[in-house]
Amino acid sequence: MPKRFSLDIKQREINNSPSSLQNLPKARVKGFLQGKLVLSSIEYAKSSSNKRPILHHTATSSLCKLNTMPRLLKNVKSSLQISVALIVLALFPILSYASGLSILKTAEKELIALTDKARPLVVSLSPYVPPSPSVRLQEQEGGRAANAGSGVILDGKKGLIVTNSHVVRSSQKIQVTLFGGEEVVGEVLGADEDTDLAIVKIPVNRPLPSLTFGDSSKLKVGQFVIAVGNPYGLNDTTTFGIVSGLNRENINLSRYEDFIQTDASINPGNSGGPLIDLDGNVIGINSAIINYAQSIGFAIPSDIVQKVITHLMDFGEVQRGWLGVGIDSLSIADAQRLGIKSQVGILVHTVYKGEPADRAGIKVGDVIFRIGGALVESPNKMIKMIGSITPGQTVRIDILRDGKEQSISVALGELKKPGEKTKDPLLSWGIEVDDLGGIPGKDYYFKGLKGVVVTRLLSESIAAEKGMKEGDLISALNGQKISGKWEFEKILNAISVGSPVFLLLQRDEEKVHLTLVR
Repeated sequence: MPKRFSLDIKQREINNSPSSLQNLPKARVKGFLQGKLVLSSIEYAKSSSNKRPILHHTATSSLCKLNTMPRLLKNVKSSLQISVALIVLALFPILSYASGLSILKTAEKELIALTDKARPLVVSLSPYVPPSPSVRLQEQEGGRAANAGSGVILDGKKGLIVTNSHVVRSSQKIQVTLFGGEEVVGEVLGADEDTDLAIVKIPVNRPLPSLTFGDSSKLKVGQFVIAVGNPYGLNDTTTFGIVSGLNRENINLSRYEDFIQTDASINPGNSGGPLIDLDGNVIGINSAIINYAQSIGFAIPSDIVQKVITHLMDFGEVQRGWLGVGIDSLSIADAQRLGIKSQVGILVHTVYKGEPADRAGIKVGDVIFRIGGALVESPNKMIKMIGSITPGQTVRIDILRDGKEQSISVALGELKKPGEKTKDPLLSWGIEVDDLGGIPGKDYYFKGLKGVVVTRLLSESIAAEKGMKEGDLISALNGQKISGKWEFEKILNAISVGSPVFLLLQRDEEKVHLTLVR
C-alpha cells in the first residue's frame, strides 16, 4: 500500500515539461471553473518502486480522470498556475456557501416585499355593536368576537371588501379594522351562501390599496403561496406554504365546492383573507380548515370569486342555471347494466315535471356525460357546471340512452330562491330523522353510505301514505346529496312552501323515489 503525504506546492517544484506532466496518469481534477483548471489537492504517493504526485478530488463536482490530462494541462505553463488553481479550490466551499447564502437572502427580501405589499390589503371584520354602557365591548371580554374574520380590499377607491358570507352572516353592519388600526363601520352589500362569499362596503376618505386577481385555473400543485389574516385577533398574520391540492370537493362546507387546498397555516379568524401567489396576485379567498387535521386549509379559487362578486354587484344576488333533474353517481353496477365501459357521467334518477330537462326530453335512466362539450365526472361537478351558466341560456347536453349517444339542447331555467318556510316541515310529513351514528342507521354507516335515517314514522302520516318506512335512508333531496342531518335541514328549509320535494331513499339494497310537498 503506497504511503501518502501532502505535497506542498510552494516547497516542491513540479517539472513543467510535457513528459513530466504525462507521468500523472492517476491524477484527478475537479474540472474547469469559469475556464480555469481547478485542482482539489495534491498528495504524494511513495512506494519503493514509484514516486509520482497524484491529484485527489475532495469537492462534490464531476470528476475528470487524468487519462485525458495531456490535453487538459496544455495551458498550464507553470507551477504558479497550479498554485492559483489550488487556492481557488480551497476557497470553493466558502464561495459556494456565500453564493447559497446570497440566494437565500435574495429570496428573503422578495418574500418580505411580497408581505409588505399584501398586508395593507387585509382588514379585520366583526359584527358592529353600537356603543352602549349596557354592552360590554369585545376587547373587554378578552376574546374573539362572534363571526370575527378577515377580508381583502377589492376596490380601494369605492371601499369594497370581499370576504366569506359566514363572517358577516346575520349582520347588516360590520366593524372593519384597516391595516394600521383605523376603524370604520361598513355594510353588507350582498352575500352568497352557496359559495360562502360576501361583499362589504365601507366609507373612504383616502385612497386604499386594491387587490389584483390571479388566474386560479393556471395554478399547479407545489406553487408557493402566502395566507394573510387575523387568526384569534392576531392582526396581519402572514403564513407561508404551497398549493397542496386543487379541485377539492365533498368537504360539505358549501353547495358549490371547488377548493384550493394549502398547507399555509389557516386558523379561526383567517376566513375571508386572501391566498396570494409570489407575484402578489390574489388566487383565492381563505374559507375553512379541517379542525382535527394539521396544515389542511381551503380557499375559494379566484375565478369563482370574480364571477360571484360580479353577480352580487350587478344583481344583488347570484343567478344560476337550473336543469330540473335529480342525479346520482354512476356506480360500477350501473355502468355494467347500461353497457358503459367507463364510469364517466351521472345517472338521472328524477326528472321534475315541467322543468327545463322535462321540456327538452331528458328521461329517467339517461346518463349525462357532457355539458357544453365538457366531461361530467361527478354530481358535484355537474351542479357547478349548470350553476355557472346564465339562466335562459341554451346548452348542449350529451346523453347515453339505450346504449346510444344523443345530443339534446336545453334552455336552462333559473335556480329557485328560498321562499317562506314553516317552523318544522317534518311535522307535516309525520317523520323524525337522525344521523347515521345511532343504532337505527348503523348498518348504512358501516356500508359507507351517507344521509339521514328515518327513526320515527307516524302510521297515518303523509309520508307513510306515500310509502316511506322507518329505517329508510334519505340520501338526497331534490337531487342534492345529503351528508348529515344539518345538511338535510338546510336544504329542506331552503325549499319554498308548496313546492315539491323529491326524495331518494335507500331501503336495504333497493333505491326508492318519493315525492312529498313542502
